[in-house]
Amino acid sequence: MAFTFGTPTSIVDSDDYVSSITTMSDRSDEQQQQHLTISDHASRTVSKIASYFRQGFLCDVVFICGHGQLKQRIAAHRLVIATLSDYFRAMFESNMLETKQREIVINDVDPDALEKLILYAYEGRLEIHQDNVTNILCAAHMFNITEIIESCCKYIEKQLHPSNCLGIHKFALQHDLHELTKTAWNYILEHFANVIQNNHEFFELSFDEFKQLLTSDDINVQSEEIVFEAFLSWIGYDKKRQNDRLAQLFGLIRLPLIDKKV
Repeated sequence: MAFTFGTPTSIVDSDDYVSSITTMSDRSDEQQQQHLTISDHASRTVSKIASYFRQGFLCDVVFICGHGQLKQRIAAHRLVIATLSDYFRAMFESNMLETKQREIVINDVDPDALEKLILYAYEGRLEIHQDNVTNILCAAHMFNITEIIESCCKYIEKQLHPSNCLGIHKFALQHDLHELTKTAWNYILEHFANVIQNNHEFFELSFDEFKQLLTSDDINVQSEEIVFEAFLSWIGYDKKRQNDRLAQLFGLIRLPLIDKKV
């Protein structure tokens, strides 16, 4: 049975299969073409690959991380992992030793965080919470996975509090997270009076860190007395701090702004 159509026709059935049949005719012969498009083909393929990952089927690389007997082995597919970031793409396509190795040892990364990042490569989903955000952020930073770095930083920014902002600021500095560093620093200055209240993180500040705070012109306090009290509290926490260097800190306090009764 022959079908002749003057124009292309598209058919959509309940299974989301889209079929387009086009017939081209001339005087000598007829040519018939059919184009099949499955609208959710990409998602189906990704789902199958993810199931292969969970089954360990056709995996061609094994990541080994952890220490001692706690080492964890994670089997995966190079093609999928290469999509995570340029870090992994370079690992697999360059002349690096890892290019030809089936087993690759990765040090200085939390095994659970690495596994979550690998699963993210397959499923595009990642759960971030207070118990895993720092490990995931460190791993994402190590592998330069930009979207996860940004997501983790936004999560941490929402958790800023007078009791943790100094620690977050230090963490951000150590990992070159510039936006998070800036946000945490501004929070510290804005909430300075609350930050210094019985705060272990404040008492543990080094000389240079405390000096950086006192140097800022953006500390938000109702009076300079609060800054002076912070100075006295910081000194009193550790008697070893009572030395000649304290004169540098004392000189940063705006004494003319302090009530003479203090």
